Amino acid sequence: MPPTSERKYRLHDREAAAEGVRRVARGQVDLATEALEDGSAQNRDEAVHEARKALKRLRALVRVARDELGDDVYRRENVAFRDAGRKLAGSRDAAVVIQTLDGLAEPGAFGGLREAFTREAAQNGSPRDDEAIADIRAARARIAGWPLSPDAGHDALAPGLERVYRRGRRALRAARAEPTDENFHELRKRAKDLWHAAQVLRPGDPKRLRKLSKRAHALSDAAGDDHDLAVLVAAAHEHADALAPGELWLLERRVADRRADLQRTALAVGSRVYARKPRKLARRVATA
Repeated sequence: MPPTSERKYRLHDREAAAEGVRRVARGQVDLATEALEDGSAQNRDEAVHEARKALKRLRALVRVARDELGDDVYRRENVAFRDAGRKLAGSRDAAVVIQTLDGLAEPGAFGGLREAFTREAAQNGSPRDDEAIADIRAARARIAGWPLSPDAGHDALAPGLERVYRRGRRALRAARAEPTDENFHELRKRAKDLWHAAQVLRPGDPKRLRKLSKRAHALSDAAGDDHDLAVLVAAAHEHADALAPGELWLLERRVADRRADLQRTALAVGSRVYARKPRKLARRVATA
């Protein structure tokens, strides 16, 4: 179901920053809780996935609003949303490993490893929905008290966009200089923050921020697929006894080839995403 205007992850034109940030935050909190409460056994994994996406958007929102919220409130809410997401992570992460393996191999290949992953996913049990929902509801109750300037416009969020963009540029430089798993994972996280920040602030410069949002999304996807493959190889090593002779080598070979393509794509897209100076980008939003 598409979001209503009130739940859209975007400020409205001429909407005060405080009003918009609170509206967007409540919308994402409600999407997360409704996904967890309404998900049936048949679509449980998808419900958890949707809830976790909403929590990630909430973390990106408070990063953009950090200068208005103040460091103490920002840290409190960022940790709260992070911890709620972690309580949902187990079964979803196991499902991603299986999906990544299925996307890499033809049907029937690495069957023993897939069975081991499936057993592990079942043993991990259900996500801690009740605890996560309680945390999210507690956060919703705090939104009204967020210390946001009532008369501030969208320009009050420009420093947050600049900070998010600057961190992404640093992550891109690190991944280019040293293409480790950790550096590409950091690039993925920073690109996702920028994607969401550009979504929220789009009315400030619609054409430019729409393009930036799409490119940051593409970067996040490429770096995210790369990370999923790194996690798959690590999990395969933990379950090496489930692999036939030669299968671990074959899996690593396929993963290495695919990751090389994804990393080249991520660096190329990243160069376009982070081509501007952070202050110049923020200034355009602040003066629009």
